[in-house]
Amino acid sequence: MTWWKSALYDTCSLITLDKLLLERPTIERHFPSRILALEKSFSADQMRAETVKRMKKKVTIQELPSPTALATIYSSVSLSVALAEVDKLVCATAMHFGLSVVTGDRRLGRTLRDQGLRVTDMVSILRELVKTRKITQKGCVRLLKGLAKRHDLLLGKESPTWEDIENHRFPDR
Repeated sequence: MTWWKSALYDTCSLITLDKLLLERPTIERHFPSRILALEKSFSADQMRAETVKRMKKKVTIQELPSPTALATIYSSVSLSVALAEVDKLVCATAMHFGLSVVTGDRRLGRTLRDQGLRVTDMVSILRELVKTRKITQKGCVRLLKGLAKRHDLLLGKESPTWEDIENHRFPDR
């Protein structure tokens, strides 16, 4: 089992995973049956109702640290003011419980990495699935192009290539 199967998924990664599952339902077998996430990720200001309905069935809600622990973490770590409130909660929860995180936010990714936690994004997971022969290169590119049609530009491109995927390094570029 790869380490990201027991990681905490942020809101954007949950939304991307939902789109991946809509694009290619069989990819579900390569992800955990119960994904760790925060309840806050499912609020109306974070996720559409239809996405909530689909993803709630696949998620185990991770408890938050106590208010005292949150205050301690927030005072000891310099978090970017650009981070959304839910991402700050993801960061604090991961730090408190020593969880790995799947996120698409580079600022959050760098903060977690700098705190000694494992962090990755969905593109890196897809690349790993190709390298372990769970999916093909062609299938991976097709998935990312399908995500682009669903307005999820993981690589910032509407038509990514395998070279784009290979050259992708999260969270540093």
